[in-house]
Amino acid sequence: MREIWEDLKNKLRSRISEGSFRIWIAPLSFAGIEDGTLILRCPNQFFASWVQEHYLPYIKEDLSRMGQDFSIRLVPVEKVKESARNQLHLPHFAPTELPKPRFCDRFTFEEFVIGESNRYAHAACWEAANGSASSPRTIFLHANSGLGKSHLTQAVGHKILERQPRARLCYLTANDFTQQVVSAIKNNSLDALKKRFCNRCDVLMIEQVHCLSGRERTQTELALALDPLIDRGKIIIFTGNQLPRTIPSMNDVLRSRLASGIITSINPPDFETRKRILRRKAKSQGVSLGADTVEYLARHLRGDIRRIESAVIGLITKSSLLKRPINLELAREIIHELVGDPEPLSVARIREIICEHFSLEPRQICSRSRKREIALPRQIAMYLSRKYTDSSLQSIGSEFNRDHATVLHSVKKIEKQMKISSKFRSQIEYLTSQLEKKKWQS
Repeated sequence: MREIWEDLKNKLRSRISEGSFRIWIAPLSFAGIEDGTLILRCPNQFFASWVQEHYLPYIKEDLSRMGQDFSIRLVPVEKVKESARNQLHLPHFAPTELPKPRFCDRFTFEEFVIGESNRYAHAACWEAANGSASSPRTIFLHANSGLGKSHLTQAVGHKILERQPRARLCYLTANDFTQQVVSAIKNNSLDALKKRFCNRCDVLMIEQVHCLSGRERTQTELALALDPLIDRGKIIIFTGNQLPRTIPSMNDVLRSRLASGIITSINPPDFETRKRILRRKAKSQGVSLGADTVEYLARHLRGDIRRIESAVIGLITKSSLLKRPINLELAREIIHELVGDPEPLSVARIREIICEHFSLEPRQICSRSRKREIALPRQIAMYLSRKYTDSSLQSIGSEFNRDHATVLHSVKKIEKQMKISSKFRSQIEYLTSQLEKKKWQS
């Protein structure tokens, strides 16, 4: 079995980033087999919890593809033998039982960092959780992996149970529901299953509904189970990485149920939101990050929030193991391990991107013209050049046929305008995100 685990690690290497593999998968080691359970040794309890939450699905999926049917147990080094002896086995639910909520303690509204990318989704879930008269009853959260769908969904569950401890919540994935339908069909208990959802469920949360694509019988049974809940005004939350209208091989009846309420998308966090997330994640681990470290990490960690969390944990873990301070130097090492080293943006490249955005020719932005449609893009380009490059004021000015005083004036003017106009600030944040994309695509 040790050889199988090594083969599995090689398969996992091709599915996740090299940095994530080195930090979270490479340290795992084979510790034995006990009662059909594969025991994997890891450095500490936090490490075990993190891998369980973020990488266990990949491990299980690849094990299944290799024809191996094992449960998996992650245990800290010092507890391997004890854990093997005291292995707990989860009971198998009967086909007609509703699964009990399995909420992560961290996934609360208090721990959710709000930004422009998720503000509407957060507001909708908050209203639903607090049960106001005008609150939405059905919500579809659409986002790619790692952007907070599960966090918001479980936050709703936490808040409802806080207000109504006796509320009956059902939280499951589309695959969980499919398995229940299959079991109910085998046991001739479909009617009993649907009655359970109808009579014993106040809040229904189904994750990853895009996984129902092509499963015609499951789609039909889910639509039938949803109808009485919708009619009674129960809270229903769906999540998926595709919008209801774009999920392939989905019957029209279920598609209409998925789209019967609010549909809201969660986008990748912008630069400022990433900084807040970094500070929040570090604070939850009892660590305060310096402003330069936060700035550096936020610039280089784009995309899903799991990558940001992984960077923070990697930073803290490396600092602890190597007895080194958490500073900009260590942050650079973590970024190199996670995402590699991007090509630095140059002033010329920023000028080119701004010209493309505002439909200007390079000669226009470098001209002596003071027309607003030319002067403003020039000032924005100078501001972004100052922010994203190490070039001096004089070097930046030379790229626009201006002196260093003009560059400094432009930077201050853009900063002032961002403070007084949210619309202008949003425009600069959008341009910032475009610069970051260009940087990683180059």
